[in-house]
Amino acid sequence: MTSVRALAIATLLAAALAAAPAAADQYKIGVIHMERIMRDSPPARAALARIEQEFKPRDTAIAAKEQEARAAAAQYEKEKASLDAETRAARERDVESRTRDVERQRQQFAEDLRTRQFEELDKLKEQLDHVLTKLAHDQGYDLILQSALWVGKSVDITDDVIKALGP
Repeated sequence: MTSVRALAIATLLAAALAAAPAAADQYKIGVIHMERIMRDSPPARAALARIEQEFKPRDTAIAAKEQEARAAAAQYEKEKASLDAETRAARERDVESRTRDVERQRQQFAEDLRTRQFEELDKLKEQLDHVLTKLAHDQGYDLILQSALWVGKSVDITDDVIKALGP
């Protein structure tokens, strides 16, 4: 009796293993291209526009200060031979101070910009997670991947995700 039971269990296991590849063909898989979503989706474009609007005036102001520092350095280079030692030292300190100040402002600008970009990216990823979860639930996806070596049109759902992100 035990050997019959063992044989039955082994037969059922073999049948289940043989059927596993057939069941795998029924999975619904989608793949998204994050680069396209980050470039083409309305929320990504809106985030880029907000960041640009927020940082453009500051960038312009720093660029003007950079130009002023370069002009002061060029003027100093032209005049330094005719300046007395005390005036030359004072002007040199002024040029160096302006240059350091502009470099410090540019570094702070870059840091603030990066921080702001990450904030917007976090918001977009949160929105994307919501859209992907809803899309997977509504359309019956078993798996959604963010990238793959090669993606066929039948599994590429990037356009659907971009549309779902909407304006």
